[in-house]
Amino acid sequence: MKLYTENEHVILASSSKTRIGYLKKYFRKAIAVKHKVDEMEIKKKNKDLSFKDLVKLLAKRKAQSIIEDYPDSIIIGSDQLLVCDGKLFNKSKNIFEARSNLIKLRGKKHTLISSTYAIKNQKLYFEETKEAKIFFKNVSRIRIEEYLMEKKKDVLVSVGSYRIEDNKKYNFLRILKGDHETIIGFPLKNLKNKFMEDTK
Repeated sequence: MKLYTENEHVILASSSKTRIGYLKKYFRKAIAVKHKVDEMEIKKKNKDLSFKDLVKLLAKRKAQSIIEDYPDSIIIGSDQLLVCDGKLFNKSKNIFEARSNLIKLRGKKHTLISSTYAIKNQKLYFEETKEAKIFFKNVSRIRIEEYLMEKKKDVLVSVGSYRIEDNKKYNFLRILKGDHETIIGFPLKNLKNKFMEDTK
């Protein structure tokens, strides 16, 4: 079901193919625009924040970063953090960091915190933050190497160095709590429902 007519524009402040693909299921005129935020700098300057408040801030800053370029559009910012053993994991810069992340996650539970922040008419329209709990099975090093070899590019764009979409084949994750939209880092269902209510 498409929520918006041809004269409505929805801008996703992200270059994530997964998120724009998910967004386009609901919005006819949705495009992705790279945000202007230095995520690592924000993380460094806000170490005093809780992980939940930090991910909310990142989603907000992303949406706000392109508001001057698209003042008449609906802008959506989103972000996701992964926390394991009380420590924050960041996206891997290279395959070596991705390997290290996956090895650290083996045999442990971790939390994914995902946040969505939407601006309409240059004001806050919607905000939501959700959590998922994941158990990364104690898979072999060989299995991890096979995954890294096949998904060289994909592992560098995910906070956990893995994609939930690959679990059907590799079976290295067990979902303990949380829905698909939280796990992919883009709470959208309730935002979609709000738009539908407002356009009736």
